[in-house]
Amino acid sequence: MSMAMSMYVGTSGTEKLHIKAFEDYISWCKNCKFCREAIRYTEPFGYTREICPFKDYTSGFTTVVGASGKMLIARGLLYEALKPTSAMAEDVYLCTTCGACKQWCGALVDTVGVIEALRADLVDSGVGPMKEHKEFAERIRKYYNPYAEPPEKRFTWIPSHMNLPKKADVVYFVGCTSALRLPELAASTVKLLQAAKVNFTVLPEEVCCGSVMFRTGVREVAADLAEKVIQMIEDSGASTVVFSCPGCYRTFAFDYPELLGSSLGFELKHISQYLLEMDGLRFVKPLDVRVTYHDPCHLGRHLGVYEAPRELLNRIPGLELVEMERVKAGAFCCGAGGGVRGAFPDISLSIAGERVREASATGANLLASACPFCKRNLQDAASTSSGVLKVQDIVELALTSLEEK
Repeated sequence: MSMAMSMYVGTSGTEKLHIKAFEDYISWCKNCKFCREAIRYTEPFGYTREICPFKDYTSGFTTVVGASGKMLIARGLLYEALKPTSAMAEDVYLCTTCGACKQWCGALVDTVGVIEALRADLVDSGVGPMKEHKEFAERIRKYYNPYAEPPEKRFTWIPSHMNLPKKADVVYFVGCTSALRLPELAASTVKLLQAAKVNFTVLPEEVCCGSVMFRTGVREVAADLAEKVIQMIEDSGASTVVFSCPGCYRTFAFDYPELLGSSLGFELKHISQYLLEMDGLRFVKPLDVRVTYHDPCHLGRHLGVYEAPRELLNRIPGLELVEMERVKAGAFCCGAGGGVRGAFPDISLSIAGERVREASATGANLLASACPFCKRNLQDAASTSSGVLKVQDIVELALTSLEEK
């Protein structure tokens, strides 16, 4: 492991705790509970109640599960008033790291940063991560993806006649979920890039970006993955990396530079941002559909990308875009992130169910998102509801409008 990587992994002792870097933030939290439910007035949606997605689906929320409770845990560990326990770990991992608490915190506390550092400290102490996250780590070490799929299966969705170059100006970083669980999303992205006549390629030896390992505090595995991925992209000669997965995008945008101590030598864009720059794309086939758009937490609150997906949808003829009550910075989480879908599937599905009900209330017949994690979780929730709401990614909708059949 390189010096930069070993410094990032951390050691024992309170002075070396990951949360030590967040001591000021931890002290700023006054336990006001504003992160539980905060009322904001925004145009044109009026008063919106911003709530931690776990509030209605967990017991002991006020004490430990909410962000303010986790700040108390961090403070206790930092000042040696508490010792790490498995029960504590379960409370700390009950969080999708959606960032809603950070968005509305009146004291400007970086709650997500504290929670992720807290998880890393629990891993270092031996009580974290959750059993399911340990299994993810073992699968990633062996297969370079959290799904235990053989590496050669990663690109079976690419047609045999498609000859992508070894080097290109643009790399499409596919990500594990799109490649191995939602190949239709990955294939749609590639077809759109081809239609736009982009000089692009994929990484033939692509591995997990490490997002789930960063989010769950398994930083040694995450650091090893980052080193491999960055080297692959540098070897590709690409100046731009395009993502259909906001989780991967967020990892490149924040975790990798923090790891390296410097900025990356290439530009990063979500596919919605990149496609809007392409003059050659013409959406011609009308889609008679009423769509509501779900803002992925990583793409929205974490990366600030709200308008590009909506603008892409609005370019599709015949598509009517209607908004949910909670949108953009106030959007409700899908429930999948932060390792929650893996460790707490029932809670994850309940959170997704709330979002599906909110989407259905708009009268839309299709719920669109711009994230494979969101699509999977919302699709699972929609399939168990009594409604007929369809769930698709925006690239699938865009491709349908692009192609005359």
